[in-house]
Amino acid sequence: MSFIGTVKHGVIELPPEARLAEGQRVEIVPASLAPEEAFVLRETAADTPPVCDLPDDLASNLDYYLHSHDHKQQPRRGRWISAAKPTSELTERQAAEFANKLLELAAQTNYLPPDLSANHDHYLHGLPRR
Repeated sequence: MSFIGTVKHGVIELPPEARLAEGQRVEIVPASLAPEEAFVLRETAADTPPVCDLPDDLASNLDYYLHSHDHKQQPRRGRWISAAKPTSELTERQAAEFANKLLELAAQTNYLPPDLSANHDHYLHGLPRR
């Protein structure tokens, strides 16, 4: 069951046929994102500080660095993009396309288990839950 509502003065107004019980939990998902809002998301994300002094194999050995597992995967190595290497600027249209793709991906994750990040080894490899 889903309803389309409208935000007015910070309050979500639902249509009259939406009969929800008092105290019922609901999930709010914005229906769409205008291109100019998507561009604002991209501009905000660009202000994050640069990452430095991280090991170059962090991506392939994340569990080792996060959880002190006793082994590293070798010889596979991840590579960070050098801060000295200039990156091309996105056009407003490209930024909107990327934002829409990310929103589509986020919509596909609605039905994943809530403990997926803590128990990813269980879901991916069948190991016991933590």
